[in-house]
Parts: sequence; structure tokens; C-alpha cells
Amino acid sequence: MPTRVGSNQWPEENSGRVKHLTLGSDQVLHLSKAKGNGKRLVNSAVITRPDDLTRPDGLIHGIERLLIPRSVQEDFNRRRNLRSISAVLPEGAPEVDPRTNRLKKSAATAAVPAGSPPVLPIQSAMAPGPSLAPAPAPGPGGPRHHFNGEAQVKDFIHTLLHYGGYNEMADILVNLTSLATEMGRLVSEGYVLTVLAPNDEAMAKLTTDQLSEPGAPEQIVYYHIIPEYQTEESMYNSVRRFGKVNYETLRFPHKVAAKEADGSVKFGSGDRSAYLFDPDIYTDGRISVQGIDGVLFPEEEGTVKKQTSPVKKVVQPRRGTFN
Repeated sequence: MPTRVGSNQWPEENSGRVKHLTLGSDQVLHLSKAKGNGKRLVNSAVITRPDDLTRPDGLIHGIERLLIPRSVQEDFNRRRNLRSISAVLPEGAPEVDPRTNRLKKSAATAAVPAGSPPVLPIQSAMAPGPSLAPAPAPGPGGPRHHFNGEAQVKDFIHTLLHYGGYNEMADILVNLTSLATEMGRLVSEGYVLTVLAPNDEAMAKLTTDQLSEPGAPEQIVYYHIIPEYQTEESMYNSVRRFGKVNYETLRFPHKVAAKEADGSVKFGSGDRSAYLFDPDIYTDGRISVQGIDGVLFPEEEGTVKKQTSPVKKVVQPRRGTFN
């Protein structure tokens, strides 16, 4: 509050609530005293440490919990309601010609009866995953790339820049490393990727030691790339159903854990955790970009050392007699 209000200046119990403007554009705090016990209140939070820090230019009161502006709550409820009521009208499945592996050109497609097996195996609808098979031989017109991965990566980089708040991530992918080129090559070969992009505020918290190690930017970004195509809806449904999901990352063999928290998806655990902050920034069927509010790090291996206690060896007497 741009006003100095000490604990001795709090309104009395019978004087009601007193409004005070804050540095927020339209946010107001109400100061009052609880009837009966006389505790000082800010909105509905109790002041636990009044006048905790006093200086000539201001003072600090400690309160029991975080105050959430009403506009933030309304925006969160609006997004949650939109997600919960989104639905797709049921339609009949398109018919596929097994000989050509393509859709039939007939205008009217008949609905597939419930319980009938699919025309093609499920592998035909899945994107090819990582494999150790050699790359296909180039044909007469050049390499047999099914997708223009370089153009798709360039498109999602431009989307990050226009979205705002992810300039640091885009700078690492394009200027500080060659990861954008590597991602384009992977997509061209048929891989699918999901990028967990930390925003600029999260990247600004990285220390010099974390970035100064050789290959540190690459290793950080590798841990934020999942070799699967996931959207906000698919990840949220998975964590709601299974509780906790571990996703493979390009930083082998480390995995990133995800679980449901506060109506969103939370990655990592403890201090090294991040929430899904800006969902579905970019989705084109091959690359999915999900904005998060923290930089993720894998769990350090070998941090817990087992304490070994001396073992007393007991010699059992052998049976029989010896001469």
C-alpha cells in the first residue's frame, strides 16, 4: 500500500472495514479488526507479525497467507470453466482405403459401428517415434523428408517471440545453441516434440554457476523437451487419471514428473517445480510448446549417501571333528 499504516493505526472493532488502495491497478485492501479476539485483519488474512520491519521509508507486516486479487481468481475460474465445458460433436469415423492407406474420396462417409475393429492398425495413426534404424536413402529429388521440420521450428520460434515473455528461451534455441537446427532435423525425420518453455521471469532466476558450465544451456533445454506430442488437455487428463506421470526427456536417462495441482499440471517436485502457466502456445501436430513458470532440473543422483555401520562378523563353529 502506498500509505504508511502502523499497527497502532488499525481501525477499531466497531468502526468497520477501511479501504486502502494498492499499487495494483484496481485492487483494494480492507483493514479491520476481528470481533471478540481483536486480531488485525487484511481482507480475511490475520496479521501474525505486526510491525515486523520498521524503517523511515515504510514498514512490513507479516500475514498468515497469500492474498489473491479477485481479477486473478476470476480469470482462473474462467479458463477452468472453458476447459471443462469444451466438447466436440460426435461424428462418424472417416473410411480409409486399406490398399492406399488414404481417406476415401466419397462425399458421404458412413459411421463406423460401435465396437467394430479399425480399418487400419493403430500404428498407422501414430507418429513414428525414436528408433535406431538408419535414415532412408535419398531419392532422386533429395532426402525423403515427410515434414519440413526447419520451417516448423522457425514458425514456433516466431510464435514464441510474438507471444511475449519467452525471449530468453528463443534466444537460447537460436543464438546460444544449435538446438533449433537439431529440432528441425528431428521433426523432418518424423519425430514429435513437446517443449516445456520457461518464461523470462523463470530464466532470470538462473545463476551464473548454472549457466557457466560447458554445455549447460543445452543440458537445461534437453531436460525441457519431451519426445512425445502432448497438449494441455492430454497432460491434464493423464495426471488426473494416473495421479503422477513420468515423461521421457531428451536428457537421457532423466525423466520429468508431472502431477495435478490447483487445477493445472505441476512439473518437478519441491523447490525445483513449475506450473503449466501458458498452455498451448504453439501446437501444429508435430511440435507442442507449453509455457511454464520455472526452470526444471533433474533430481541429483547420489545426493543421499547411505550410512554404513560396522558389521561384526560371527564365525559359526563347523560340525565334526578334525584330526
